[in-house]
This record gives sequence, C-alpha cells and structure tokens, in this order.
Amino acid sequence: MSYWVQRIAMAVLLLLAVSMLTFGAMNLLGDPLFNILGPTAQSVDVQGTAMVDGYAYQAAKDNPTSGLVVVVGVDELAPGEAIEASVGDTLPKRTDTVASLDAVTVTGDTVTIDSNVIAGSGVQNGPEPEQLFQVAAAEAEFYLDAPLPERYLRWLGDFVTGDMGPQFSKTGEPPVTDLIKERLPRTAMLVVMAQAMAVLISIPWALWSAAKSDTAIDKFSTITTFLIIALPNFALGVILKYVFAIQLGWFPQTFVASDPLPTRLWQLVLPALTIALGAAAVYQRLLRTDLITTLQEDFILMARSKGVTRRAVLFKHALRPSLFSFLTVFGITTGALIGGALIVETIFRVPGLGSAIVEAVVVEDFPTVLAIVMIIAFAFVVVNILVDVLYSLIDPRVRR
Repeated sequence: MSYWVQRIAMAVLLLLAVSMLTFGAMNLLGDPLFNILGPTAQSVDVQGTAMVDGYAYQAAKDNPTSGLVVVVGVDELAPGEAIEASVGDTLPKRTDTVASLDAVTVTGDTVTIDSNVIAGSGVQNGPEPEQLFQVAAAEAEFYLDAPLPERYLRWLGDFVTGDMGPQFSKTGEPPVTDLIKERLPRTAMLVVMAQAMAVLISIPWALWSAAKSDTAIDKFSTITTFLIIALPNFALGVILKYVFAIQLGWFPQTFVASDPLPTRLWQLVLPALTIALGAAAVYQRLLRTDLITTLQEDFILMARSKGVTRRAVLFKHALRPSLFSFLTVFGITTGALIGGALIVETIFRVPGLGSAIVEAVVVEDFPTVLAIVMIIAFAFVVVNILVDVLYSLIDPRVRR
C-alpha cells in the first residue's frame, strides 16, 4: 500500500508544482488586467496634474463621503486614501479627482467630503473615473488586487471544484469550463486513437524486425524508422493530408463537430495516424532492441531446445519480459503526443484543445492556457501511474 501512496503523493506534488510555476509565470510575465480590459487597463498608470489646491483621491465613478486616510509620498493611491495636492503637482497613479480645500473637512489624518464634488474634477490629463471603476471591478472579480500567493490559492480552490474561471479575452463567455468540456473530448479521442495505432503498428513491426535481425529486411526497417522519427509531425501531417485527403480523397480534409460519432471517428483517422507514426517508430526501435536481447537469454534457448516454434517463442516467451522499456517510453511519450495533437489539430482543422490554446496564447487569455496546461499535466501523470500498474502486472517484484 505504501508504494501506491508514495506514487500518488508524488503525482499530486508534481501537479502542484506545474500549477504554481505556470500560474506564477503567467501573472508575472503577462498583464492579466490588460487581458481583461484592454487599453482601459492602462488608466491605472496615468498620472494627472492637480488644477486646484486640495486633497486628491480616487473617486472611481462615485465620490466617497466617509473619511479618507491621508497618506504621504505614495506612488499609487488605493481606494480610501487621499494625498494633499497643490496646483501643478503631478498626482499619484489612480488619482482621478481633487476636492478643493473649501469642499473638505480635515480631522487629524482623515479627510471628509463636505460638498458635492464632480468625479474627475480638479485633474488635468488624469485617468477617467469610469475607467478606474472598471479596473476596480475587474480586480475584485478576479482577485487581481490580492497578493500572488492568495490569488493562486483562490484559483486552485476554484479549479479543483471544476470552476476554471472566465475567459479574459471574451469577457468571460463562454466560461473556460464550458470551453474545455466542448474541446477536450475531441483531443482525447485523437490522442487515444493515436496511441492505439502506435501500439498496433509498433509491436508486430518490432517482432517481425527482431525475428529478421541483421538481414536486409531489418536494415530496411531501421532506415524507415529513422526517416519517420526525423520527420516532424507538422510536415508529416501536411504530406498525408495532401496525398490521402486532397489527391486521393480517401479521407475528409476537415473535422465537423456536428457529424455523428462514427463519421467523426473516421475524420480523425488521418490526424491520429499523423501522430501515431512517429511514436510507432520510436516504440519499434526500442522494443526491437529489447526483443533481440531477450531472445539470447537462457530460458529462450531452453524453449527452443524443447521444440517450441519460433512464433510461440516470440509471442509467449520473449514479448512480455521485453515490454518494460516499451511501457516506460509509452508513458513518457504521452505528453509529446498531446503536444503533437495540438499542432495536428490545426493542420486538420479539428476544434480541440490545440486550436483553443493557440487562440488563447494569441490574445494572452491565461485562464484558458492555464486550464489546458493543467489538463495536459494531469493526463501525463495519470498515464504514468497506469504504466506503473502495468509494471506490477508484468512483474510483481517492482512493488517490493
């Protein structure tokens, strides 16, 4: 039991590390406020000039009537703060209003607005109160006015309950959760089909090549695998689409989400094959090498001496102990296959997570990017846990 507890604990820690790094990078390197509001977000950095003597503060649409705390020497005014200003002074950021001295009452370090002051008055070339109101609303809604660790914990709490937040680039519509529910099944089908094809292609190919080792057939097989591995997914996808979809017309050129399931699966065959061929070549090279090594073991020689056929030796005696490296690479390659799927989806116009993340990156919609990154990381971790399960089924000694 402790073995599986350790594995699950490591998986959770890995996911937390990925989420923290991604969340921190997107918040520190990007500007979430600008992603939400566009040019309006720049109003927070605008510094106006005082046109009257009095106290400057942030009205943000409506004037406060309660006491404002007087601060000194700040670069940016927070709501509820005021600073003494004279005509011609450059005001702190987020200052949109100056109340003249005859419109306020000063008591110690607080200022109270006595008479009606028009929001935005007394400031030249300063931010618009309505813009600052929009900024304040966005900061409150998305926790952008909170410290980064608190924002991360709030996001994490929402995420684990299924709330991935709104799309910054589309004023929250549709929510990221709805977008993921729409796009994830298509990418999942594509990746599962690709892995299934890769396994079905690579295992017979490796068995055949190992049985014919050091022959002309094996050398030709080796050259073929190297050529496929060297060819990038996007180049292979373009070639396959041009030959089999455009020229021969055997496969559809695009994916139609509204078609019935069997039709959609047929539409995904060519994209899945594009991803599968590279993985199959890698699997074949690794499994072939392990099979050749296993075929030289004493228990294989014993089986042959007993008259076991070559086919039975390959399938019943050599294949199972040769699968450890194959399974390891299978788990590690899953992340690469998902990454390849994101590119292939664009080539074959499959509206999955690939097109979603490309659109999100272009407009810096980081909640969408973050959600997709976490889904990919989660899928990678789950697949590798399943690989550990398969290890224990092949050889129970690995659990000791």
